[in-house]
Amino acid sequence: MRRASCAMALLFVTMLASCVTADPRLIAALQRTSVREIRVETAPDVKMTGLFTEGKPDPQLSVVVRTLKNTMEKELIGLPGGPNRGRLVVTLHVVNLSTKAGRILIESNSDIVGTVRLEDAKTGQLIAENPNVYGRNPAMRGEGLGIFVAMAVNAAEAAGPEDILAQRLSNAFTHQVKLWLQTKK
Repeated sequence: MRRASCAMALLFVTMLASCVTADPRLIAALQRTSVREIRVETAPDVKMTGLFTEGKPDPQLSVVVRTLKNTMEKELIGLPGGPNRGRLVVTLHVVNLSTKAGRILIESNSDIVGTVRLEDAKTGQLIAENPNVYGRNPAMRGEGLGIFVAMAVNAAEAAGPEDILAQRLSNAFTHQVKLWLQTKK
């Protein structure tokens, strides 16, 4: 009975959250601005996880930053389309890029969490901020004989250029930022 009550409460809260509309001031501010430059930085205390890299500088961090910047420049320059020049500043707080071997053998996911700020490009004045943007590229998981299927799917997803997992992760993060920039009523 208690579990059913908790499930109903969670469902109710989820429904209420989906009904919330965006602040009209945010929508107006976003519509007056157009992204013209993008800067990607890491917080001084950026958290990175991984089987062998937890707590150590990760050589993949520079790959993630470079790939994310390139993806965002391709997808976000010119959005949302207003007349004022804006600068998008992304500060990464959590970076977890799976290795290809980790993706295949232990089904590890890749995640990015960061803060995104839209500033006036001339003055640096803050226009809007989204403090919790999250991007994820999940690995397929399996149990029993499904482990082998999951390993095959994860191997296929990891096949390709060296930065394929960073590219998929940056696509997921960029998609979330794009949705935020194109917020409608």
